[in-house]
Amino acid sequence: MNLTGKAVLIIIFSLLCSGCRDTSSDAFSGYANGEFIYLSYHASEKIEKVLVNKGAWVEKGQPLATMESFNADNALRIAEKNYMAERALLQDLRSGDRDKELDVVRAQLTRARAAAKLAKRQLERNQPLYTKHVISATEWEGMEADYAQKIAQVNELSHQLSAKALPARQERINNQSARVASARLQLDKARWDLQQSQIVAPESALVYDVIYRPGERPAAGKPIISLLPPENIKVRFFVPEKDLGALHVGSRIDILCDGCAEPIAGTVHYLSPQAEYSPPVIYSTKRREKLVFMAEARPELVQAQRMKIGQPVQVRLVHDE
Repeated sequence: MNLTGKAVLIIIFSLLCSGCRDTSSDAFSGYANGEFIYLSYHASEKIEKVLVNKGAWVEKGQPLATMESFNADNALRIAEKNYMAERALLQDLRSGDRDKELDVVRAQLTRARAAAKLAKRQLERNQPLYTKHVISATEWEGMEADYAQKIAQVNELSHQLSAKALPARQERINNQSARVASARLQLDKARWDLQQSQIVAPESALVYDVIYRPGERPAAGKPIISLLPPENIKVRFFVPEKDLGALHVGSRIDILCDGCAEPIAGTVHYLSPQAEYSPPVIYSTKRREKLVFMAEARPELVQAQRMKIGQPVQVRLVHDE
């Protein structure tokens, strides 16, 4: 056999041997997983309507369900009335007494001044009589005392009018201002609570499940609807220790699955620091490693929706050329 014939035989033998190798050993077994968004209501309330079906696609901000709002409506009305009452009281403290109340004090002061003026004239008219001893000392002292009393009453009403015209003490105003602020916070919360009676989609996503139906009353915080945005779809796979060095966060991978016409591109975003036993779901005669490291990768967003949660996959590392 000449040299050329030997070379041809060597090439054919090499191709046959490469076809005999188990190519599956280059792939890592795993499955598609998802990070769901669970939507709930903050109180135990009856579901009034469910506006979407399981498997539907919804846009961000789209209404998904409405809760019975009787309690939230009442709470809002109470909060509004309380806020208005607290504001009115604060305004009253800042402005002093009302005009009609001040008018009453002004009228009393006018009468007191007239009485004091009359008492003064009487005192002045009787002073010569007292000097000439026409009237007794007792009568004179009574006139002086009456005049002094009238003057004291004038002074009292003057101070009272000034005090009533002033606003309340600053401490009372500060305290009432705090009550108004608290009432405003309660009003804001009541408005927020009423808005929450309509459950809306926080992201554009697939309605993965409708857990409760109209007429049911789930406990506070219990999920009513679960969503799966495409960016929350990921692949979880398991890497033997001997292959761990070839993989790192940011590594590019190809994801293969049944029914996928072509590989789905993805990027590794997590590598577990701890080894674990091979999960039974990925254990096979071709993958006999007992200890593996869990890794997670995110498929490209435009292709993520091709994958189904729980679907078995094979992951191959893409080597840079």
